[in-house]
Amino acid sequence: GSLDAMVSITDTKFYESNGVTQISLPDYLQYEFLYSGNVAIEQNQLLPANSSKTLKMKLKFKDNLEESQLPTTDKTIVIKQSITYVQADENGYDPPNTRFEQDSWSNIISNSISGNTDIYNVGDTKTIDMGTLGTHTLRIANKSTPAECSTTGFSQTACGFVLEFADIITTHNTNSTATNVGGWPASEMRTYVNSDIYNAIPEVLRNAIIDTTVVSGHGSTTGETNFTSTDKLYLLSTHEVWEDVDGNTSSGIDYRDTAYANTRQLDYYLAQGVTTSNYSGAMKQYESNYYWWLRSANSINANDFYNVHNRGYWDANVADSTRGVSPAFRIG
Repeated sequence: GSLDAMVSITDTKFYESNGVTQISLPDYLQYEFLYSGNVAIEQNQLLPANSSKTLKMKLKFKDNLEESQLPTTDKTIVIKQSITYVQADENGYDPPNTRFEQDSWSNIISNSISGNTDIYNVGDTKTIDMGTLGTHTLRIANKSTPAECSTTGFSQTACGFVLEFADIITTHNTNSTATNVGGWPASEMRTYVNSDIYNAIPEVLRNAIIDTTVVSGHGSTTGETNFTSTDKLYLLSTHEVWEDVDGNTSSGIDYRDTAYANTRQLDYYLAQGVTTSNYSGAMKQYESNYYWWLRSANSINANDFYNVHNRGYWDANVADSTRGVSPAFRIG
């Protein structure tokens, strides 16, 4: 029942996020209101910043508690910055951190294998330590598996539970010479990503990365067709980032990437509304916004692979150019 008196909150949990002190109440309490003086504060309202603010909480208790369980002492807390009043979720995970961010990799892997990924959201992030390559951020890029994923010849790179790096790990060339002959499977980048980058991923996560059937486009070399490879790590393709809205013209990537129709846009970029005319959501950083390589060869010549421009739109460069490396993989 409700209690018209100030109560003890000595077991309240405090934590920091984005410069804001937040308060999570124990589960025997329910929110009623906060006040400073005679001013009531709505739940989740951010209070004006102040060098020192004394706040009092008026609370009510869950109805199933006995009267003897109710603490009765007063408690005044002094917060030296703005606060947001929040409560942990039913699993004890504290906002604003996501469940994905707080779960162990063992739990995430187990949930992925069992198909219990509804507890995570596309776009959730989690950092990993990659040794000499530094600390980098992984992002849930995809959770869905639409019917097209079962189509013969369809790439599995945007099907199921896909993690991608939200930032750029390092820089590298796709090949040491200006050629796209042999496409992604023959590239030095593929070897580099599946050795140096793969081996830098923490072991518990690395051991859960599954083999993925990767379809990728070809260049202008006579006799080449789309390539299929099996990889642990892979670079994204053009369609996995952008939905082409240019109408399949000779200047569009849906025409120039021969494997454009053999994959789909990842859930993350779809949710961001990333298209060939609305592309800022494709930007990634390497110290600042930077180009990052894709696995798609440019079909109009024998020299280029596609990459994401530092402003987010599609671009192509000769294979021996130095660009960012930001792969993806699936776990399960």
